Amino acid sequence: MSFLRFALPILFLVAPLSAQEPVKIPAWVHDTIGAGYTLSGMNTAQRTEAVRHGVTLSEMGFVDPFYPYYDSQLLTKRSPHVPLDRLQKDIAEYKRLGIRILGVYPPTLQGEVYEKHPDWRRIPTDTTTIPQVDLKKFGHGGMLCPLGPYGDFLIDVLAEILTKHPDVDAFSFDGLHHGGGCYCEHCRRNYKADTGKAIPKPDLNDAEYRRYQAWADGKLVALVEKMQKRLKGMKPDVALVTWTTNAGRFGHFLSVPRNMPAKLNLLFDAPDQELWLDESNRGNSIVPAFGVAYAWAVTNHRVAFSEPYLMSHGNPYGKDSFPAHEIERRMMLCLTYGCQPSVAVAQPPRMQKAMYAALDEVRKRKPWLTHKTPEPWAALVMSDATKTFYGRSAGKVEERYLANVFGAFRACVEEHLPATVIEDWNLTPAELTKHAVVILPNTACLSDAQAKAIDEYVRAGGGLVASVDASLFNEFGDPRPNFALAEVFGVDYRGLPDAKAPMDDLDVNFAKAIGPDYWEKRRNVFEARLVPKSFLLENSKLATYIGTDPVTFKGPAVRVKPRAGTQVIGTIGEHPAIVTKNHGKGRVVYLPAGFDAGYYQYSYPYQRLLLKEAIAWAANGVAPPVRVEAPMCVHATVMRQTKDGERLVVHLFNNVNTTGGHAFPNDDVPLREETLPVRDIRITFRAGTKIKAVRLLPEGQLLEMKPTANGTSMIVPKLEIHAMVVAEMEK
Repeated sequence: MSFLRFALPILFLVAPLSAQEPVKIPAWVHDTIGAGYTLSGMNTAQRTEAVRHGVTLSEMGFVDPFYPYYDSQLLTKRSPHVPLDRLQKDIAEYKRLGIRILGVYPPTLQGEVYEKHPDWRRIPTDTTTIPQVDLKKFGHGGMLCPLGPYGDFLIDVLAEILTKHPDVDAFSFDGLHHGGGCYCEHCRRNYKADTGKAIPKPDLNDAEYRRYQAWADGKLVALVEKMQKRLKGMKPDVALVTWTTNAGRFGHFLSVPRNMPAKLNLLFDAPDQELWLDESNRGNSIVPAFGVAYAWAVTNHRVAFSEPYLMSHGNPYGKDSFPAHEIERRMMLCLTYGCQPSVAVAQPPRMQKAMYAALDEVRKRKPWLTHKTPEPWAALVMSDATKTFYGRSAGKVEERYLANVFGAFRACVEEHLPATVIEDWNLTPAELTKHAVVILPNTACLSDAQAKAIDEYVRAGGGLVASVDASLFNEFGDPRPNFALAEVFGVDYRGLPDAKAPMDDLDVNFAKAIGPDYWEKRRNVFEARLVPKSFLLENSKLATYIGTDPVTFKGPAVRVKPRAGTQVIGTIGEHPAIVTKNHGKGRVVYLPAGFDAGYYQYSYPYQRLLLKEAIAWAANGVAPPVRVEAPMCVHATVMRQTKDGERLVVHLFNNVNTTGGHAFPNDDVPLREETLPVRDIRITFRAGTKIKAVRLLPEGQLLEMKPTANGTSMIVPKLEIHAMVVAEMEK
């Protein structure tokens, strides 16, 4: 991270995480627009300068992997490098400068604990042999298991820090996770007590191991619940502002089994994600934008920070030839998708001026960055359960599942459809009713309760767009004999489209288990067609790009049998590829062919247009709250802010890269050196939106409002990097 490198089962005990309430966030966290890391290594003059440019929260080390930095009764070793009065001096200076203190403790790496408590060490494989480390060479030890006694010890240390240093405002941990599970004696004993079973061997194709993963996730959640109760009982305004595993650092998405459940973010006051735009993290793709949107989503759109790492490439890591212009670009991307941009303030001298200039740009926008929620219209589901229990393999999860999500997200961004990323735990009646349409891009893992909520939502008039294996597996990743949403989709599952034998009946073996080759057999190259007179062909571009001619589709697909009343409006070979249905008062588009995955992995423009029209049709006449007419390089998001009045804030981010796509694709990264302005962007607020005035911010320019048949319209004359169209609402 930035500042610290280095018998029968009891089913309710292994069920997926409950819908725990998000932690109550202190007011000061709501008003903080980001953390300015690295001040702990600065001198007084440098800290003063950082504060002048808007830094209000920064880190301070209390425990490192080798030593505590204070007089602890729990950790007895003392650092030969850091005098005990250092903390008191730093605390006094932070307070004098108005900097809130973010106390740092690496939660699962501490050499003294590792040495004294061998039974607290994490055992990552199915063995009882306790890991050994040469502590003379590696004084930090190895990973400790937070699911057993060490978790309680961790909380005790935090409580001791807060008791001795009550000026601490928040805590941050580099790596608060279980690493995918543990076979230590405490985990073995506790799992046996809770379930009556031994921890199975690590294999996500094993249903029992998937249930063990849910158990480990629940233990970690219980630890943080206990931590929050203890710390907030001592100081109600203390917060956990800490690193999380997320999509911003794409490698975290490839951690299967997962290091921590996404739902744990609900118990952080403000998670902070690492946002890497290097080649190993898909930096020159749609993934970084999605990463920020997802980091905000897993907080239920409360407060999240995102730190863009300022490196040229990921291998080797470095700032070689890093353009100053790129600093602001990355920070503006963060705030466009709802995260407050945190950053490592200390930079090489050649980059320091640009860093402060970027901080100044964020500070100008602060009045419109806090106390906001996404304006609902379309909800795009990213399912942590599907990623883990359906994706099942670090090397395959992008192809098997994430491609569907990224492709759907990309289509919404490029067509300027306001899509709010949500997690599968938001598939509840209360949450669903906020949206005109819900998008399930291959959301394979759904519980019966989630499927029921979606069914009732559509019957009541909601729209649904779903693809491929959506609802074909339960919340543990166990295959169902048919879609849980079969009635909603208007189809029945009939296997794989490239099967040689007739598949009128379901392969009975599927319901028992699926092998690791299931996904590979599902992927193929098909000849796709649209049915004449389909609503899709009312789109003039689709009509001219493909019409009813055969076109190539390369991607995942399943075979289905339509029910009575279901319309087939697109095919791949002889099989349905696009079906529509009216379900109660609502509309459904189901895609047995994964055009969403195709648009990320093997993209054609027709796939974007098809997805756009499917979403619009399913919305059943409910217009988006804001319509943006701009080139596809412009990212647009819509948020409602309720602080000091009520307003709609439209973020516009110019993501054009004048050298994008010029390099070898596998290693290309965004290192933008210049701006290519976008002019005359039209913004139209939906008819019926009562607006007093609209300004272009941070400049403050008043925009002329013109009534049209579709609503209130105005023109943004010029977009350089980022701007906000802020509409003040009438009371």
